[in-house]
Amino acid sequence: MVMDPFFVGKMASNSQSTPKPTDHSAIPESEEQLEPDLGRSSFLSLDESHDQKTSSRIDEMGKKTQDLIEKINESRAVDQEIMNSFQEKLMDKVSEVCQQVQGQMFSTYEENSRLMEDRLRELSEVLDQSSRLSAELQSASLTLVAISKGLQRPPEQ
Repeated sequence: MVMDPFFVGKMASNSQSTPKPTDHSAIPESEEQLEPDLGRSSFLSLDESHDQKTSSRIDEMGKKTQDLIEKINESRAVDQEIMNSFQEKLMDKVSEVCQQVQGQMFSTYEENSRLMEDRLRELSEVLDQSSRLSAELQSASLTLVAISKGLQRPPEQ
């Protein structure tokens, strides 16, 4: 059993009570004379009876307080178990969601990679075709330069 330090100190002072001595000088003599059978011994037994009842009430209250403290501590332990369970479930769920997001991320990477490969292939084909066309254009340009030079020469006689 785990005790809350706040309650432990309070319990120690209330756990037992001892009877207190009675000041018999406060009893008027007339009461003693009216009831000679009850006298001081009767008064003492009433006082002791009252002290015993008070002591038993204090003991009962101490026990009830102790029981309440135990219930509070048990409740706290249950609350802690619930919190631990919740935390574990939450961590499992977060891990599961992270794995799903990671899987989606990798799927997106694969799709993007396929699209980039297709586009790079198309770009490579266009660049190859551009290179061929550039070579043909250069050849045609050289042919035109030769024709132009041929046209610029005077006819031979």
